[in-house]
Amino acid sequence: MIIRNQLTSLMVRSLALFGMLMGFVVSSGCEVDNYMDPSKTGYFEFAPTTIPVLDRLDVVEVDELPFGEITEPNPEDLVPSSLVYRLAPGDVVKCEIYELVSAGQMDISVRIVDQAGQIRLPTLGDVPAAGLSLEELQKEIEDRLQGLINDPLVTVAIESGRSFQFTIYGSVSGTGMYSLDRPDFRVMNALALAGGTMSTTQYVYIIRELALNELVKPAFDRREKDPGEASGTDAPKTDAEIEALINQLQSEDGAAPSPGMVASQDDPLVDLDDVESAPTPVADGGSQAAKKADDKPASSPASTGAAVSSSGYRYDEEKRAWVAVDGGEEEEDVLLPIAGEEDTSPSYATRIIRVDYQRLARGDSNLNVVIRPSDRIYVAPPLTGVVYVDGEIARPGVYALPTTGRLTLSRLVSAAGGLGPIAIPERVDMVRVVAPEREAAVRVNLSAIRSRSEPDIYLQPDDHVIIGTNFWAQPLAVVRNGFRASYGFGFLLDRNFGNDVFGAPPVNFVR
Repeated sequence: MIIRNQLTSLMVRSLALFGMLMGFVVSSGCEVDNYMDPSKTGYFEFAPTTIPVLDRLDVVEVDELPFGEITEPNPEDLVPSSLVYRLAPGDVVKCEIYELVSAGQMDISVRIVDQAGQIRLPTLGDVPAAGLSLEELQKEIEDRLQGLINDPLVTVAIESGRSFQFTIYGSVSGTGMYSLDRPDFRVMNALALAGGTMSTTQYVYIIRELALNELVKPAFDRREKDPGEASGTDAPKTDAEIEALINQLQSEDGAAPSPGMVASQDDPLVDLDDVESAPTPVADGGSQAAKKADDKPASSPASTGAAVSSSGYRYDEEKRAWVAVDGGEEEEDVLLPIAGEEDTSPSYATRIIRVDYQRLARGDSNLNVVIRPSDRIYVAPPLTGVVYVDGEIARPGVYALPTTGRLTLSRLVSAAGGLGPIAIPERVDMVRVVAPEREAAVRVNLSAIRSRSEPDIYLQPDDHVIIGTNFWAQPLAVVRNGFRASYGFGFLLDRNFGNDVFGAPPVNFVR
């Protein structure tokens, strides 16, 4: 009887203490963390918060050296250029030469530009063609016929052209090479021509490059020109021409230039040493080869060894960066160096334009970039693969990365049914592949991530998440399981003490 009274008193005191605790929790608005169950995590605050999501783990992943700076589209990238077709290896041209073989007859020759950039014509032999426009090739043939035919009549036409092409690949239906049919051909036209892309595509990259190393340039770009065949600023100036330029400068300004300098209409003073400098190939502009020097001012960047593009950029080899030009004046650098400091001789200068496809598809025409010859368009596909989760998780297993949106660590735990009853969210291991045949492990705090004190992490293919526990997790689970709430609140009571508290159970007597 004494034991029964003591247990009853203990239960009453416990219920009173629990009632006081519940009253405090209710009066405080229930804004308390669940200390009895550490597997329950969240922010649970009134004030909204914003925090970034990590795409890369700096502690285990090495930052790759960028080969080109990725920039957003600029206004110059939206301006159609005046395309001047330049012949390239593989093009088919038709040459008509009057009285080349027989008097009074037109000789017609259909030739393919070979890999050396030449075509073979009757009587003339090999004629350089790659890198020239149709007008320039016609002038080249006429010059070679001067000793054979008086006042030669030559007509050059293109039968099949492959010079103005671009390449598209990635998350599109029809990857391959396509021809540019007009100067205002844009990225949305290219995507439509390739069969479209996924509605969830995030970014489209337009890659443009300029060959800097002579070894990687085509053979027709590396061939040396004869001094007599060059024109414009490529040809040496005669004494009469130089004297005429000096006289023109004196008549305009009234003062003679300093020794070693000559005048031109576009630039009053030009160094004589730069007059004979050869032009540099054009990048991402309206042609794939260099324009003739007579089409450029003597002070153009090409005469100083810099590559010019028709979209308002030139590559500065000293700074090793693409810089914007406006009216011949250099503006601020728009791209960072394309290679590391230890790389002193890069083979290519690369521009990468990143287009937000979601904004472009919704009608942002400022992102509809004009495609240039030799552009490479890469439509970035969504990440594909699987991730693994095990440990103290409700449903351990293998989960596929979604095709829409990106999966984070916190969302993976929710997709796997939540943490187990003895999970400790502060003890989570993430194993990530960082190199071929090499992986690294890092410990993350899921509780801090969900309480918004640390950023969440985007998962990558083959990530392995392991939910851990500790020594006190099991005792806390036992205590939690000791409480039951059905229609009220009660304790589990050992059957050995049941008779002392509630008395002996009733007995049915059968007479």
